[in-house]
Amino acid sequence: MEPEACEAEFKDAKTELCQFCQKMCKRPVTKQDIVYMVTRFGHQYQSIVKLNCFVGQEYAGHLCSSAKEAEKSAAQQALLANPGAPEILATASDRDKNRRKNQTLTPAELAEKRAKRAELGEDNAAITPKTKLNSLCMQIAKRYLQKGETLYESLKVAGGFQATVKLAALPGDWGGRCWAGEVCQSKQKAEQSAASIALGQLQADPELCAEAAKPKGKGKGKGTGWVWKDSGAMASSRQRVSEEAIFGELVEWKETHGWARAAQAIDHQAASLRDGRIYIGKNDVQCDPSALQSGVKVCFFVYEDSAGLGGEEVNVVS
Repeated sequence: MEPEACEAEFKDAKTELCQFCQKMCKRPVTKQDIVYMVTRFGHQYQSIVKLNCFVGQEYAGHLCSSAKEAEKSAAQQALLANPGAPEILATASDRDKNRRKNQTLTPAELAEKRAKRAELGEDNAAITPKTKLNSLCMQIAKRYLQKGETLYESLKVAGGFQATVKLAALPGDWGGRCWAGEVCQSKQKAEQSAASIALGQLQADPELCAEAAKPKGKGKGKGTGWVWKDSGAMASSRQRVSEEAIFGELVEWKETHGWARAAQAIDHQAASLRDGRIYIGKNDVQCDPSALQSGVKVCFFVYEDSAGLGGEEVNVVS
């Protein structure tokens, strides 16, 4: 679905996503529950939304002309990945009625009802085979998935729909395989079926499971975690460009990452990428991250990876 079509369908996707998370968590959500990370690529922006209230599930949006639209696009993808969201939002009053009805059930009747829901997989509509498959692929690839790397195709067949899924981000021959699901009454269920079959085969492979269990990439600073870059390059592919630390100014900071502009020209073929800005990840910051904000003077060493130029061993210059 194109970004324009998504925007027309979800005019306020961020609000809907917030309401959906509140309904699923049965509590108010905070800024830490739904975190948006925006990266600029030339004159376009792409956002990742991380749902910490749903075991850290992450969804990447389309490239958009503004940071605000990029965040909406990421929220749209999160809603689209959870096909039960519209129904959950529309039937909130029905669930309130059921909750009041449950209060009149005996402990034995309530336990039996919960057991049936668990057997049918209705306890958490946000945890679906598609979201589980997406999470496992990111754990194996050690990066966020890009648009087109998880491709679902649905065909109308006798009895309903049948879907297939391809996972281009997987290593080796796995990236070229195609999994077909069972025939289902709707496209959404057909895609979930294909995802379930793919997920089962990936989880049954000991080598892929071992790869998924490995720690994520590390920088030279404190902490670990994924660093969002357009190519998904790992820190191990870095090659230092500057032998001495250079000075610059932090032009943008997003709590987990930011962008700096060097005070001097950098003699490198990638220096003109991203409008000349240099990527700074939180893991590469050696000073107190709370001191980082737009306009702060910094010094750092420049490194190169397949995504472009970045800064490591970053410190604030007083």
